[in-house]
Amino acid sequence: MTATAGTTPSASIARLAPGFQLGDYRVSALLWPLRIADAYRAEGPQGAATLHVVHSRIAHHAGVRDQIIAGTRAAAALPEHRHRVRTLAAGLTGDILWIATEEVDGSLVRELLAKKRQAGGGRAPGLGARATGNLVTGVAAALGDAAHGALATESVVVSRTGRVRVIDLALGPGTLAAMAAGLIPTPSSVAPEAAAGAPPGPASDVYAIGALLYEALVGAPLERGGPRPSDVVDGVNSQLDEIVARACHREPTKRFGRAEVLGEVVAEALQKGGAMQTASVPTLASAPTLGEQASLASEIAHGAAGGPDPALAAALADTTEKWLIGKNRMDYGPFSLAEVIAQIERGEIVAGHYIQDKDSGARADVGNHPLLGPLVEVARQNRDDARRAQAEVVEQSRDKQRGAMLYGLITLGMIAVGVAVYFVLRSVGRDDGGQQVAGISALDGASLKVKVSEPKKPAAIHRRAAGKRPTGPASSGQNLSLDLSDDSDETETLEMSAVYGVYSRYGRGLGGCLQSTGERSAAIGIIIDGPTGRVTWAKINDAQSGALYSCLSGVLRTMQFPKIHGPRTRAEFEISM
Repeated sequence: MTATAGTTPSASIARLAPGFQLGDYRVSALLWPLRIADAYRAEGPQGAATLHVVHSRIAHHAGVRDQIIAGTRAAAALPEHRHRVRTLAAGLTGDILWIATEEVDGSLVRELLAKKRQAGGGRAPGLGARATGNLVTGVAAALGDAAHGALATESVVVSRTGRVRVIDLALGPGTLAAMAAGLIPTPSSVAPEAAAGAPPGPASDVYAIGALLYEALVGAPLERGGPRPSDVVDGVNSQLDEIVARACHREPTKRFGRAEVLGEVVAEALQKGGAMQTASVPTLASAPTLGEQASLASEIAHGAAGGPDPALAAALADTTEKWLIGKNRMDYGPFSLAEVIAQIERGEIVAGHYIQDKDSGARADVGNHPLLGPLVEVARQNRDDARRAQAEVVEQSRDKQRGAMLYGLITLGMIAVGVAVYFVLRSVGRDDGGQQVAGISALDGASLKVKVSEPKKPAAIHRRAAGKRPTGPASSGQNLSLDLSDDSDETETLEMSAVYGVYSRYGRGLGGCLQSTGERSAAIGIIIDGPTGRVTWAKINDAQSGALYSCLSGVLRTMQFPKIHGPRTRAEFEISM
């Protein structure tokens, strides 16, 4: 390895020299120094790729390393998405922990903001309203079904064509763990509960996306009491202040419920012009008192921007009956603002209805209004939640009625199946190797006997001792595949009897693979993911290719094992005809 200069605090960290080999990947050049890893261009089995090489002092911390491995498995299991980079593989070569992803093309948001600041002569201009809208909606879509927890400007790349992608999902849990261990500082973009040690989740990602929205607009990191976006971004009104305030509320329950919802709100505000300054938006007047029904809006008025928005507070205090509501080409009212808010909460005023100041004639869609728009969205979410809850109650009632009628038949059927299985097992017995008959079924008119052995746990794979590095690009250090990394720390978390109880029911499918390929037996090794209970890795006769592997792997991955809190369970067994 060699040391390479950099522009971040990680500049003193030893870098990998071009040509260094990590598993099936060969390093070519340094891309970016990141918080807990360095990103390199690399060549792999399928062409160009990106390698994230975890800093040595981070990888040596056992708790952080475990979180990196867990985050890598979670990221690798995600479906492909146009707004996130796919995780391909991971490994431990000597004492170097690395993660391979598909090739990353573009610039980090961190770099784009730095160039803006440099061009601005020391000022901190952001990316602009339209570019920020594209950035945030892409990130929100990427995190709709995935948790990051430590999203930052170095987590996102924008390509030359404007495509937004999250690049470091696998490193999110490990980055939080490194912050908790005091190995790296905790930035303001991390949600308070995540900084306190809570696991990453939707609420913490909403906070981080809100912080990204603020920094992309203002050009400086989120800061309590800092400037409001509407104060420093030309052409943007106070609706953006309210969105940031709610997304970055200290209390998770007061934020937007999901990343996708925040993305939709930002898209309406920036990409479709809802938060852009316009003379057609009515100005709400102030009055001396605040109605009780303004409590929902009052929550939105308090948030990350440093206290209540004076404009919103004044608007909520309006008791003058001067507002007309347009529905289905008819106007209703006049109402006071408190009455308008009450109708929004009851669902009587929704997006698509218009609010008009009868004195000035100014008119706007309630859903796009800079002050009332967020209230309309909250009310819509509440109605949706109530409808879902009611539907669940109705469905549960129907299930109980159907269940009462079917319980008797199911019980009789289970007894019959149990008796049949008992006589089948008794008649076949055990062979000399201790095998049990997993099932007897008919296939294409032929009698098919399939024997499945009791599972056994494979021997643990011991890692090379820490501190020993490979001596060159063609190092003989241990290379571990994604699913088998850190096997020496594994503890069996599923009883082998539970494993046997699941796959022994698949005698027909397993035996069918043997018959269709002309094989008489097969040695099978599997890894079962704890939280999902699904087979995530399989090896047949010490191979991961060929017709028999394809057929048996397909059957194995349909099996549903009991879910557990542990990381995984490994088992080996044999089948024969």
